[in-house]
Order: sequence, then structure tokens, then C-alpha cells
Amino acid sequence: MLELHFDLPFGAALTDSLAGTLLLASVCWLLDLKLRFYIPERQKALHLIALCAVLTGVWLFVLRWLLALLLPASFGDFFYASIWFRGAFGLLITGFMALLSVLWYTLQERAATERRRSETEALSRDAELANLRQQLQPHFLFNSLNSINTLIGMQPDKARRMVQQLSDFLRGTLKQDQRQWVPFEEELTHLSLYLDIEKVRFGHRLQTEVVNESNGMSIPVLLLQPVVENAIKFGLYDTTDDITIDIRAWPEEGALIIEVRNPFDPATSAPRKGTGFGLSSVQRRLFLLFARNDLLRTETENDRFTTRIKIPQP
Repeated sequence: MLELHFDLPFGAALTDSLAGTLLLASVCWLLDLKLRFYIPERQKALHLIALCAVLTGVWLFVLRWLLALLLPASFGDFFYASIWFRGAFGLLITGFMALLSVLWYTLQERAATERRRSETEALSRDAELANLRQQLQPHFLFNSLNSINTLIGMQPDKARRMVQQLSDFLRGTLKQDQRQWVPFEEELTHLSLYLDIEKVRFGHRLQTEVVNESNGMSIPVLLLQPVVENAIKFGLYDTTDDITIDIRAWPEEGALIIEVRNPFDPATSAPRKGTGFGLSSVQRRLFLLFARNDLLRTETENDRFTTRIKIPQP
């Protein structure tokens, strides 16, 4: 439009416009290519401005050389008369392109960094979860082996049965370790193997009552065993009486609520917040999975200790 305003021939104006636009597009492409691999720091913003100025100068030089080949020599007077306008326009376009490229590649880099950070945190979280699960097994395994050792001389039949039950339990544990979530009914089935072993150890003194109203809801794998193990430890170890451990599960506001209740003797046992490694490991797992510290609660009432877990569904 500026060229036509000065009554230049249409062909010369069109040639100048096309050559200038294509060359400026090439300069912007080179600028974008450079910024794709290196973005100056904020303190070096002058470097970017200088780069745009240099590229604008290169654009003007190449454009003048190309137009000298394509158009009559008289066109040079108009070119030099409009060079300040061309320079300002070129600097504006290259500056805008630089700003757009820096913004785009900075956002991409931040997204990639955030993605790597999330992946690293996920790997770290999975490793910690696996470590927590593995820490539960030796404690239970040593207790079971000690019980088997005791039963071998006195009751070899019970010892053989306990070895078979322990084998089934460990086989199921290895299989379940490959998954993060299981239906609550499946977790109860695996828990029953653990309780069968404990009932061989304690005989008729240990009874359990289970009320399952979970309606097909899921639970993080092997989450329930340390809770029940904690109930047995603080309900049975410090008394010679028979005890009953109550396990109940039901849905509530889109989450699975699980309650484990056991009796305890206040004179010899004092359940407190986070009693034992079992409950602290469960609370840690719940925090790693849901980033919440309010999903496990304990309370005591009338010589009964209650552990309540709330599990948001995936």
C-alpha cells in the first residue's frame, strides 16, 4: 500500500512486497529455529533485542541486493527513502516473533519439566509404597516361623497345616504385589489366609466377625492386613481371654469406609495415635496415594479400640 501510494508501478510494488515478505518470513523462521534450542536468560534480554536488530539489518541488506537484481536502478531511491520505515517494520515483526517463540518454548520447557517431575515423584512414591509393603512381611513371617517351630514338637499336624497356610498366603502376596488396587472382596479372601495362620497360633482365643457391605468397591492392595495385625497385637497379646475382632465395610459418599475394632486392656495396653508400625505404614500409604492425612482415624471407647479408614475410590 505504501508503494502504491507513491505511484510505483504495480509490478514493482508486487515484487517488492513479495520479496520483502518471503525474506522476512525466512528471517523469522531462522529466529524461531535459534530460540528453539537456546533461550537467553532474562538478564540477557538485550542479547535478544540485538539479535532482532542484526537479523533486521541482514533482511534489509539481502532485500536491497535482491531488488537490485529484479527491478530498475531507479527503484533504489524509493528503497532508501523508505528504509527507516522498513527497518522499524522488520524490527517490530522480528521482535514479535522472538517474543512469541520465547513464550511458546518456555511454556513447552516448563510443561516438560513438570512432566518429568511428576514422573519422578510417581516413581519415588511407587518405590516407597513397595518398600512399605515389603517391611510388613518379615515381621509377620518371623512370628509365623517361630510359631511353626514351637508347634513342630508339640503339635506336628498343626505345624504342617500352618506351613501350608503360610505358603498360600505368601504366594497370594507375591501375586497381589503386582497390582495397586483390588476389589474389597478379594482383599478379604487374602486376609482370611492371614487370619487362618493366626488362628493356628492362638486357637479358639481369636475370633473374627466380618460384615461386608462394600458393594464391589476397591481397596489398595494389602492395606487391611497391617490394620488387623495391629488389632490382634493390642487385643490379644496382653490378655489370656478370648477376643473377637470386628471388621466392617460400607460405602459412604462415594468412598469405602472400613472399621476394625478390637478389645484392649487399659492397664496393660494403651493404644495411641499411630500405634505401632502397622497403622503408621497404612497412614503413610494413604498419604502417598491421596495426599491426605485425614483418611485414618483411631478412637477408644469402653475398652474397645477402633480404627476407621476412608478410601476414596479411583
